[in-house]
Amino acid sequence: MKKLFFLMTFVIVTLSAKGQSTGELRLQVGGDYGFEIERFGVNFGAEYLFLDNISVAPNFTVYFPEEDVNASNLNLDVRYYLSHQQLQFYGMAGFTTLWVSSKYMGIKAAASNSGANIGVGTVVKFTDNFGINPEVKYQTLGDGQVVVKAGLVYLLQ
Repeated sequence: MKKLFFLMTFVIVTLSAKGQSTGELRLQVGGDYGFEIERFGVNFGAEYLFLDNISVAPNFTVYFPEEDVNASNLNLDVRYYLSHQQLQFYGMAGFTTLWVSSKYMGIKAAASNSGANIGVGTVVKFTDNFGINPEVKYQTLGDGQVVVKAGLVYLLQ
């Protein structure tokens, strides 16, 4: 059964090769893990290719609450694509802001921290409109942290 699934996946990927192009819009949902804050979160994002190799990709993560602490993260990234087929590698850089709110002994506190992102990732297209997006990036906010993200991508155009 696993061999059949692998073969079907390989055939779909091979037959549906199509590169990205200017004006393409992608929507993404997935998860990420921040190693410094030691939290897993749900990530929502979009990407717009304004040139064949360059896109803007804002995304927002809501981390799962732990005890009385909530956290969320906004990233505004620019991606530069190195390849254009069903396996699309990119380098990225951008801006990030992390918000944390907590409640301790009935007292509420909130803080935010901003920094830069730098990382690499890939979009693996299974069909013309669907793929996955693994990514690893380093955020300079606070003491710095590595974030690993994996998401499902839907290509609108």
